[in-house]
Amino acid sequence: MAGTTSETGADGAALPADTLLGLDSYAWVGLAFLSFVLVLWRLGAFRMLMGALDAQAARVRAELAEAAALRAEAEAMKARAAAEAAEAARQAEAVLANAEAEARRIVDQAAVDAEAAIARRTRLAADRIAAEARGAEAELRAHAAELTVKAAEALLAARTKDLAGLTDSAIAELDRR
Repeated sequence: MAGTTSETGADGAALPADTLLGLDSYAWVGLAFLSFVLVLWRLGAFRMLMGALDAQAARVRAELAEAAALRAEAEAMKARAAAEAAEAARQAEAVLANAEAEARRIVDQAAVDAEAAIARRTRLAADRIAAEARGAEAELRAHAAELTVKAAEALLAARTKDLAGLTDSAIAELDRR
């Protein structure tokens, strides 16, 4: 039997290794690996390994299908959310338009109410002025009548004194007749 040690030369290069049955160590490692693979094959390890790989592939396919379904559901939810956002924006615009119309109506009504209030207050002021004027006119007439009466009384009193002498002389002449 030959030795199994390898020697190196002066230049550091490996010299050919010893062989056993005409095979070097690399060939023996290859034969051992091939024998190991054949034993695994005969025991059904490859079928189990293939089954495990098929099961793993089936799980991956199922997860991919679930991911695709979740993606489709997410896209549907995104589309619903976009539609709801568009509807909300449309409703917000409608509410804003209604609010602006209501504000214009309130402003217009306030202007009409203010004009009516001004007209009513103007009419009340004119009525008060007319009532005060009628009161002042009635007061002036009463005062003028009072002055007229006093003047007439004073005039009559003065005339009465003048006429009293005439009346007495007329009565005295009546007695003579």
